[in-house]
Amino acid sequence: MAELKDTAEQFAKDLVAQNIAGLMMAFTPAGMGKAMALQAQRAAAGTPAPTTGFEVVVQGQEGDDHLIDIIMKSADGEGIIATRWKDVAGAWKVDDMAMKEA
Repeated sequence: MAELKDTAEQFAKDLVAQNIAGLMMAFTPAGMGKAMALQAQRAAAGTPAPTTGFEVVVQGQEGDDHLIDIIMKSADGEGIIATRWKDVAGAWKVDDMAMKEA
C-alpha cells in the first residue's frame, strides 16, 4: 500500500489538474457525496483564482480516520480542505472532506 502522505499529495495534484478520473478512484461513497457538496458550494461562490500550489499537512489520527489538511494556494490566498482518510482493502480513500478556516 502506498504511503498516506504520497497518496494525499497525488490527490492534491489531481485536484489542481481537475483530473476527474484520478479523483474518482480516491473516494469512498461517503467521501464522493461530500466532494460533490463542496463542488456545488464552490460553484455557487464564483470562479476562484487558479491554484498556484498546495501543501499537504498530516494532522494525525482519530480512531480509524487519518486526518490530512490540503492547503490550496492561489492569488486569492489560501483555502484549507480538511480530509479524513481510511484504509479500504489496502488502499487509502477519502471518506470525508470539508472546508476549514485558516
